[in-house]
Amino acid sequence: MSYKKLFESGKIGNLKLKNRIVMPAMGTSLATSTGEASDEIIKYYEERAKGGCGLIITEITRIDNETGVGTPNQLCAIEGKHIPRLERLARAVHRHDTKVFLQLHHPGRQSHSRLIDGRQIAAPSPITCKTIGEEPREMTTEEVEGLVKKFVIGAKIAQTAGIDGVELHGAHGYLIGQFMSPLTNIRTDKYGGNFDNRMRFLTEIVMGIKHICG
Repeated sequence: MSYKKLFESGKIGNLKLKNRIVMPAMGTSLATSTGEASDEIIKYYEERAKGGCGLIITEITRIDNETGVGTPNQLCAIEGKHIPRLERLARAVHRHDTKVFLQLHHPGRQSHSRLIDGRQIAAPSPITCKTIGEEPREMTTEEVEGLVKKFVIGAKIAQTAGIDGVELHGAHGYLIGQFMSPLTNIRTDKYGGNFDNRMRFLTEIVMGIKHICG
């Protein structure tokens, strides 16, 4: 069986890829304890670029320290201090004509209180994830609005560092998916209720990124 298209160039929007081989996000926990791209994680992604990928998507990248910790030693795109090392990561991957996206992420109710200094985990609604076993508190409307901005800031940090794009992690029951599903979103404010309101969180993130990043 041949895959003639696999090694042909492709495009995502205006971004041209040398081929159609995409390495999806996989956790490594090789970032520093403060979220910068370490030498180890840069080498890890550069080796994958050497292998011939057209596009690499990083592991989950944190956009919020208060309620958004997914794992220890997690990449972060929260503030300016994270830019220089992300820039080094981008340069290392680009040396091999490979593109790189940051996967922006918030776990919502699938975090643990031990990861956020003992604070109660937070989610769209106070519905416990059976896998985690911790009841989350319901985020305020103001908190949700703030998280929209933090996703947008994460994308702008990525752009400033020379990263080629971002992927919004809305799968696996994480925060974006929690807002979209009526099983995990029983809010009564503008972010809950009917379909359009449940989509509002993601829609505002996408529109904000387009507005700020172009």
